[in-house]
Amino acid sequence: MGFWSFWSRFFGSGAAPAPEERHPGVSELNQAISEALEQSLGEQTITGEITSLKKKPSIWYLTLSDDGGMISCVVPRRVFAALEPPRKSRFPDSGLPGANESESEDAAGETAGAENAAAAETPPEIAVGSQVLVTGRVRYYGPGGSLQLELSEIRAEGPGERHLRFLELKERLREQGYFDETAKRPLPEHLETVGIATAADGAVIHDIEATVKNSGIPFALRLYPTQVQGRGARDAIVRSLEYINREGICDVIILARGGGSLESLAVFSSEEVVKAVFASGIPVIAAIGHEINSSLTDEAADYSVATPTAAAELLIREVREREAREERKARRWLYARIILAAAGIIAVLALFWFLRSR
Repeated sequence: MGFWSFWSRFFGSGAAPAPEERHPGVSELNQAISEALEQSLGEQTITGEITSLKKKPSIWYLTLSDDGGMISCVVPRRVFAALEPPRKSRFPDSGLPGANESESEDAAGETAGAENAAAAETPPEIAVGSQVLVTGRVRYYGPGGSLQLELSEIRAEGPGERHLRFLELKERLREQGYFDETAKRPLPEHLETVGIATAADGAVIHDIEATVKNSGIPFALRLYPTQVQGRGARDAIVRSLEYINREGICDVIILARGGGSLESLAVFSSEEVVKAVFASGIPVIAAIGHEINSSLTDEAADYSVATPTAAAELLIREVREREAREERKARRWLYARIILAAAGIIAVLALFWFLRSR
């Protein structure tokens, strides 16, 4: 029993205490934000380039971007279902006799004509790199504290400008020989020191260390802390590669970062990074955790793998294969020496037998 309740019971109620001030919770604030956004913005029609796209059976998640920003979008099934081609019937033609052949031919001709017309009028594909025009309502997703656009319409308008710039740069670098297979360097004969250019505080270095430790192969891992995303990442990667080459300690370089959207991995498709990778005197393994699309660094590197862990596994596999080859070579040499020794013994015995028989 509190002091005020005790006092009121025995000495009268007197003046009531001031009620405690109530503050709204997080969910209430989120609700207020959601209502304010929907009322003030309502339905919006915007254009942008798709820089990430994840398709699930009931919903699509995509990111629209331009040179100044990005926004997350969700596409309900009722919207994207109209964009998907109609499914073929699960029930095949019964093949009953007596069908009118001329009618069948006419129907086949009409079907072929319709298919050709449909092919000619096929709208541009909705994919990463597509420029799209969308209409939707701004939603604030309280549980995740995120802003997104829930689309009611989406229409592809062809390739986006950024994607076209990417393709133009890729073709120019290809013509200049930066992606030539003949320029790829093999791993050096001795693999002892591995340089890792990646963020110092990410999970990448820990994944590589754990993989190497479990293998039992005594690689010497040298971390070169490198900014791999955001403003300044391009210059940081170039400086790291140049420094590792000047230092001259490492036998191979792993250029790595974790996964991300096409937007966050754009630095690995910059001309400066591609040229720095190509110019490296030490073989470079690109271990950029990416989505379906690969970066231009993957094309220019001597080796390209899907994840940083896969880069460590590549080196481990190379060392083990070399050890196995050396073991097979030593075993063959041992067998050859045994055969030669046996042949020598047989020759001596044969000579002894020949001399004795005379």
